Amino acid sequence: MSNERQQPKSTHHSSQCLQMPPIMGPPSSKLFWTPDLGVQTKVLDFYDDSDETSAAIHNQIVTKLEENGLGLDMISAYSADNASLNYGRYNSVFQKLKENNSCILKANCVAHIIHNSAKHAGDRLNIDIENVVNKTFSHFSSSAKCIEELKSIHTFVEIEYQSLLRHVPTRWLSLWPAVKRLHDSWAPIKTYFLSLGEDRCPKSLWWLFKDDQDGEGNPLDLQVYLSFLSNALKIFHDTVLVLEREDGTVCELYDMMFTLKTKLQQRQSDGFFGAQTGVLLQQFPDRQAAVLRKDMCNFYQSSLTYLEQRHDFSDSNYQKKVGSLALKSPFNFSHLCEAVEVLQLSKKLDVDALYDEYCVILPHQQAIVQSGAPVVEKWATLLKHTHTPNMTALASFLLSIPITNASVERVFSLMTGCWTDTRNRCSVNLIKSEIQVKSNFTFSCKDFYTYVVKEKVLLNAVRSNKKYKFKKKPQDAGEKV
Repeated sequence: MSNERQQPKSTHHSSQCLQMPPIMGPPSSKLFWTPDLGVQTKVLDFYDDSDETSAAIHNQIVTKLEENGLGLDMISAYSADNASLNYGRYNSVFQKLKENNSCILKANCVAHIIHNSAKHAGDRLNIDIENVVNKTFSHFSSSAKCIEELKSIHTFVEIEYQSLLRHVPTRWLSLWPAVKRLHDSWAPIKTYFLSLGEDRCPKSLWWLFKDDQDGEGNPLDLQVYLSFLSNALKIFHDTVLVLEREDGTVCELYDMMFTLKTKLQQRQSDGFFGAQTGVLLQQFPDRQAAVLRKDMCNFYQSSLTYLEQRHDFSDSNYQKKVGSLALKSPFNFSHLCEAVEVLQLSKKLDVDALYDEYCVILPHQQAIVQSGAPVVEKWATLLKHTHTPNMTALASFLLSIPITNASVERVFSLMTGCWTDTRNRCSVNLIKSEIQVKSNFTFSCKDFYTYVVKEKVLLNAVRSNKKYKFKKKPQDAGEKV
């Protein structure tokens, strides 16, 4: 029997996320917000399609929405990875969706942009840090003997042993921890590879350690780069962590990106590479230290150039215009009008009624601002127990716009967990059902049991053989079942 998964060789699993507020929806997942429920991310559909053209994906989106009683007029934003197929200028999925609904917003993955900016800058350093990290990890991961030798060196130099980490290029949060772990274990790592000598040490690593092969403790370029990157990459890492929180909102996005840009610019302007890096640079000859400083400044410049090319920092960016609704300070009615205009909601909302509703919530703004709660909770507190349909609709639209593609990537992680090698003959529908149950239901075991025992139709369906297509059907009235 074939051990291969029973599906077409060329397949495409939906990686799109359409966002819907209650007034305005999504394959493969949807995100919405209400004052009572807060932010909700649900899997609407999961499908298998070998046609990866923009037209095919657009058709699938329209079809899946219709099958669930939804329409493109109910969609606030389209979220997917940053491929040109999804967001190209002329013939992308997003452009086709805009033809159906001009109000749909672009919600591409900003975390992906940040990850790529760090990777792009790292690729222009005089040292290939990704190769160093993975080559070092690989050396120890395949040999228990090597690990024991490294542990003994840790014990000798009185440094607590920690396993080295692998960097996975497609994972946005794996590089900085791997670099930091290597940096923290620098003395034992250096001692270990120098002890191997040129004949036994991997050649690509020996070139980085050989300048101190006499064991005189000479500072090495690699040590400086590890110190610098353990400081610089943390800026990108921390920003991505914040972006991937489930309660992150588009109201906060512009400030987060602008803060990242400002930190990089300031470090470049001040020539700041980390306090420890500065101490190390003083141990190098002036000419060599100047070369290292220039290379690290180029890292900042390369990352800034990438960010500015791929993220809109202009005043016209709608993300900046809705920033005042993050409730970090009280907003006024002109801020609401600006949001209504930039989100193209003027035809869906009664602006006169919106003003009256603004007057209702105005006395409560100051207390909400000072609460320190996440933005979604602040809006929920502000609008609960009030009759503010227009304000609620505006907040629902705004808070349904995602800032990363993380929710869709989590669907793929669930798929990988369900569709293992030992379950390789599972159908797409079965995997879809498992993903939907894991994503869409929030019952505890006790609550689920209480719910199920009352659902007679569901219990009868569970007992029935109809769900098994492979069950033999009776061929005549006399056949036993």
